[in-house]
Amino acid sequence: MAKIGVILLLGSNDEHAAAIINEAVKIINIAVGEMVKLSEEYRSEAYGFSSEREFINRAMEISTEHDAYEVLRRINCIEALLGRDRDEEFKVREERGERYASRPIDIDIIFYGDQTFDDSRLVIPYHFLDEREYALRPVAEIAPERKHPALDHTPREMLERLTTK
Repeated sequence: MAKIGVILLLGSNDEHAAAIINEAVKIINIAVGEMVKLSEEYRSEAYGFSSEREFINRAMEISTEHDAYEVLRRINCIEALLGRDRDEEFKVREERGERYASRPIDIDIIFYGDQTFDDSRLVIPYHFLDEREYALRPVAEIAPERKHPALDHTPREMLERLTTK
């Protein structure tokens, strides 16, 4: 398989968020694909739930030979390695009646080349990207002119629209 460009979004609201994200970047570079670009850190309030700590988010572009499902499998393994427990998150969300919960690391596939996926395992491009400033800011930094294959807008254009509303 030829190499394909993938944009990932890494986020954490753990007390050691920056260190966890930096460790994830190192592991991704070894186990998923070679790093091409890495955004600065962006801080934001929790989205969709209440949290005492803000999130740190970074976008990362990699070049990989793995198909999208293998990229997903590998990033899920990295999340677990770095302490993400989805069962525990589910319990907390249920108890609080919230859609999301704090987590030490969250890694999302924003773009996989210009391909789209929409099934029970994988939704690419990242759902609601055009509505999520915490995702758009770091993505617009490293891939400002990359066209969203479904919306036909760039991250820069989407961010501009969102922040001028």
